[in-house]
Amino acid sequence: GVWTYMAVPSAQILSMFVITNLFKYITEEKDKKFLKQAFSSYISPELIDDMYASGEPPRLGGHSAILSAYFTDIQSFSSFSEKLSATKLVELLNEYLTRMTDILLEEKGTLDKYEGDAIIAFFGAPMHLEDHAVRSCTVAVKMQNALMELRHKWTNEGDKWPQIVKDMRMRIGINSGEIVTGNMGSRDRMNYTMMGDSVNLAARLEEAAKQYGIFTQVSEYTKDLTGDHFVMRELDTIRVVGKSEPVTTYDLLGITGQTNDILLSLQQSFHDALAHYKKMEWDLATEGFNKSLEYEYQRFPDLKGKKTNPSLVYLERCEEFRKAPPPADWDGVYVLTSK
Repeated sequence: GVWTYMAVPSAQILSMFVITNLFKYITEEKDKKFLKQAFSSYISPELIDDMYASGEPPRLGGHSAILSAYFTDIQSFSSFSEKLSATKLVELLNEYLTRMTDILLEEKGTLDKYEGDAIIAFFGAPMHLEDHAVRSCTVAVKMQNALMELRHKWTNEGDKWPQIVKDMRMRIGINSGEIVTGNMGSRDRMNYTMMGDSVNLAARLEEAAKQYGIFTQVSEYTKDLTGDHFVMRELDTIRVVGKSEPVTTYDLLGITGQTNDILLSLQQSFHDALAHYKKMEWDLATEGFNKSLEYEYQRFPDLKGKKTNPSLVYLERCEEFRKAPPPADWDGVYVLTSK
């Protein structure tokens, strides 16, 4: 009473199901392996999984999009080699770069390259990120906080490290705009990297930060994309070396709702003084910048008398303009003469 002739087609259907799913599994694993081989050196494994799950193919050739470029550099790093042996220098750099790169990858940033102590990265490619500007500024805040923790750690290690290590500071420059990304290089050796005028501006902002005595400088283009996520103070409107168009830049003070009262008071007092400066009211501007100067020293008490700060920079400018006023049609743009 058993209909044995049904066993053959049933077995065929079952076999086709197993073979189809096995083929699909092998194909998917092959695709994932390709993505990991192509991008594992640049982005986090989680972002590779997101890229695959989204079904959006990676663009390995040149592709242009609005992204955020990110540059970091250790202040006066050339002096470190004079104080440390080669072995200790490598140990220090590895600890520093590991901590900072982990933060970058956690926020889905893409590592472009290391250049000595410098970290060059971008946000928004190869996987599109709608909030690439917010993520770039978040990474900047987290990296500065992480470096502060590392300074405490190195200080607690006693004589293992010289004072220059315990005082280490990092500068960051961020800019958003049209950027080309892709695998670039020779036929046999390529690097997934970024190019474009917006990239150059980010590098210039990192370099120019030292002239103001700040550690994170953000362009107006990035600020406009971050909304009210961060507390920033308008710093200056400048023409950087190599560019003709002026850009307004900002000092990143912290995350909204997590920024202390000293920094909020610094932001307000500095903005009030800057308003007088733009109106060429030098006496009122000087009074205002003297007020904001007190908050500058509360922000970085260990740098008082050692490094400049934006309030000191503007006090010097007010004195110069008082002696030699700019023309009546002055646009407030300051031209940087060095990187």
